[in-house]
Amino acid sequence: MATYTAVHFNCPNCDALYQRVKSEAGSETADDKPTCSVCGGPLPAGDGQFVFKYFLLREAIRSQKWQRRRVRALRQ
Repeated sequence: MATYTAVHFNCPNCDALYQRVKSEAGSETADDKPTCSVCGGPLPAGDGQFVFKYFLLREAIRSQKWQRRRVRALRQ
């Protein structure tokens, strides 16, 4: 029987908010590396016998996105 645990998780790259569901890995589990659907950065795949599934709840707030772009523009 599969068990599921859900927690909120922020992307370490862009701070987008996800609901992360932890479940037991089964024989049908693929070895895909999850990526953030907003910035494309890597997300943790799981730990040991568990895998993580991510559901986007909210993108990073505008001020955070704007400041990231502004910093890049200032560096160029």
